[in-house]
Amino acid sequence: MDEEKNARSEGLGTLALFDDDFLLQFMVEWLDTCSVVALGRVSRMLYALASVPYVWREHYLRDFGDVMGHWHGNWRAVYASAYLAKRHQDAPALVEKAAQWQVKATHVYSDTLFREFMLAAFDPKQFLEHHTRLEHRRLHRAHKIRTDDPPALPSLPDNMPRVDARYTDLGMFTENYARPNQPCILVHATDDWPCQTWSLDYIASTWGERTFQAEALRVSGRAYVEYARSSGGGGLAHSDACVVPDISPFYLFDSEVPAQEPAAASGWRVPALIGRCAIGTRGAGTDRDADEYTRADLFSLFGDKRPDYRWLIAGPGRSGSGWHKDPNMTSAWNAVMHGTKFWMMLPPTTTPPGVFVSDDQSEVTAPSSLSEWMFDFYAETKAKHGRRECGGDGQLLEGVCHAGEVMYVPSGWWHLVINLDDSVALTQNFVSVNELPAVLAFMKYTPDQISGFRTEMNKNSVFDEFCAKLRAYDAELVDSSLAAMPKPRHGYVPSQKDWRQKLCDATTDTPWTLAGVVDTDELGDVPWS
Repeated sequence: MDEEKNARSEGLGTLALFDDDFLLQFMVEWLDTCSVVALGRVSRMLYALASVPYVWREHYLRDFGDVMGHWHGNWRAVYASAYLAKRHQDAPALVEKAAQWQVKATHVYSDTLFREFMLAAFDPKQFLEHHTRLEHRRLHRAHKIRTDDPPALPSLPDNMPRVDARYTDLGMFTENYARPNQPCILVHATDDWPCQTWSLDYIASTWGERTFQAEALRVSGRAYVEYARSSGGGGLAHSDACVVPDISPFYLFDSEVPAQEPAAASGWRVPALIGRCAIGTRGAGTDRDADEYTRADLFSLFGDKRPDYRWLIAGPGRSGSGWHKDPNMTSAWNAVMHGTKFWMMLPPTTTPPGVFVSDDQSEVTAPSSLSEWMFDFYAETKAKHGRRECGGDGQLLEGVCHAGEVMYVPSGWWHLVINLDDSVALTQNFVSVNELPAVLAFMKYTPDQISGFRTEMNKNSVFDEFCAKLRAYDAELVDSSLAAMPKPRHGYVPSQKDWRQKLCDATTDTPWTLAGVVDTDELGDVPWS
């Protein structure tokens, strides 16, 4: 084979002036599917670009917004099946041909395509074990210990505090973790939970026909499990499969199952240490006055109007959530029922490397996939925020949550989660006494960033409504929380709406005046009368 020959310039013609990243985006955002297929017939180079799974996945999501009921092995075949079904045709042979259609793309060299393959083949467990070996070597050197051989049994990084729920009472947990806003992993906190049997197989057998939300994808439970385990979907790449998995596998994240499915409702539990917290004694009646504890989730005061707060989450290895903070400054717990999850956490004021946040923190920009962030920024994060013995500042917490363990995620903490294998978990966001001041400050100073409310609500009024409900529940609690509210980082700047927007926002079924919705200095020289 002529190593110097490259099919790019000859196969792309004038299009060779553009880089391959642009051409992929062009196929996704500007071309219809027929044009993508036509381009793929022109040359080996265009065929290779047109065969990237991301292209077919995005076209499927754009052209067919309904539920994916069956996984056909790769996104090209899924698109072909949906295309034929829309035309009332049943041609399984054509779908199978689309799944197996391959052309030998010799002399095709592309950094973009190579990176696609590399990210798709990313195995987080092997990656983390490799970096753990490197860290062990550095630690050995720091302690002047012989380092000729790497550790015989490489482990995963884990410096997360662990708390045995069997020997920890509410006061200890509150004093050491909830009140100081510190993460930890609870062990033996789910020993008696009936949902311990939940796995991907359980989802397929119990809720196989149910429609789930998996990020941008609506999919049946059975189809999702097929996708998660397929080498052309969410599974790991196999050399004999001749397909490329998704770089960023869809992550099942559904808030409706706990409320709508009897099996989920009866099996759902809340960790005892997290589900209850100490509170005042006013305003709730004799039952509450007799009990010094109450349910931690004060958002329940909103009733049916409360934001989404509990989810069934599942996914294959490599799936997960990139760096983020939980919405509305809530805290959360995440209980693993099956599989293993790797967590990275940084304090609220420490932005992770590779993540860019706007000044008002309303927009977060980061790499599009977990594997991309891990390749590009994991080593930098360890060097900057890892162990002090290795030169970091010691802020980074890493931990592995196994089946039966619960991660406590305090308010405002940055966290990244990646599944090391097939995983099913329960998670729930809540507002307890401990994070209530931060939640109230978030509602007051950044109302435009409030999220999760399904019913129509004026975000600018959520703070006042929540305070009113809290005052009716416990006046002493709301007064102390308002007094403890943190001040805004850059000063409070009211929403800058012009008078036209204010008029549109004004309630039309109650009496109002122009002066009530428009400030005098906004009227300018207009002769209002």
